Amino acid sequence: MRRRFATLFGSFALLAVACGGGGAPEPGAPGAAAAKGASAADAGGSAGKADAAPASKPFAGSPIEATQLIGEAIDKNAGEMKKCVSDYRARKKMPHERVEISVGIDQEGRLLGATLKGGKPDATFSDCVQRALAGAPFPRSHAGVIQVTKSYEEIEQ
Repeated sequence: MRRRFATLFGSFALLAVACGGGGAPEPGAPGAAAAKGASAADAGGSAGKADAAPASKPFAGSPIEATQLIGEAIDKNAGEMKKCVSDYRARKKMPHERVEISVGIDQEGRLLGATLKGGKPDATFSDCVQRALAGAPFPRSHAGVIQVTKSYEEIEQ
């Protein structure tokens, strides 16, 4: 039997924490470049990457678009994410179990955290996922905090 490692979208939860006021300026608006530079500096250590690729923080016009862009950014790091999942499964001696990961992104496109769905604390796993997603181009938006859940499971064929 062959096994294939699959990534499935679990659920999307949109948490509007600070909709509207105080959000990032629209691209092309006065101050947009300064906000982009500030968010790159806040990312810590990745400021050089942001300067080299100005489009690294796209702007999402709606919560749905933000959710889609976040999903794409996570998928671009699928190899590193799968390594974190495989390491977690090996440590927990559960080689074929589904692993669901909740990822939180703020309206400036910063990774807030990554945890196992259901609030099961595992610092090693969370640290691994956060390192895997550290350079991901998460979008800025006016949607507030967005939480995306990804499921990883093996499918037997």
